Amino acid sequence: MADYPPLLFVYMGSVEEGEAFFASAWPEARAVSDPAKQLYAAFDLKRGSIGEVFGPEVIACGLRAGAKGHLIGKPVGDPWQMPGLFLVQGPDVLWSHDFAHIGDHPDFTVMPQLVADLSAPAP
Repeated sequence: MADYPPLLFVYMGSVEEGEAFFASAWPEARAVSDPAKQLYAAFDLKRGSIGEVFGPEVIACGLRAGAKGHLIGKPVGDPWQMPGLFLVQGPDVLWSHDFAHIGDHPDFTVMPQLVADLSAPAP
């Protein structure tokens, strides 16, 4: 992941839960425990509706993930909390992904170029 921009993950579990997860998933990852959801609130991330958490698109994403071997585990934190993805530079949010549901995600392959384009100095 050398060509990928620096990331900071925020999660609702304890520090110990995060360390255990990232030790196997991505040992070099930088992550912050936020069980009180202060950063979620700061970025105005809401709790999901029934459709955003259990709707047909979410079920389809879950089936696709299950077919790849990614199974649902025990929830950690608030399972109704909508996710967020932000490109932050200094005090500015340069870009964000508006999640349609909890199974939604942007095309992560375009992120390095997006970061380069958005963080380049204006001509």
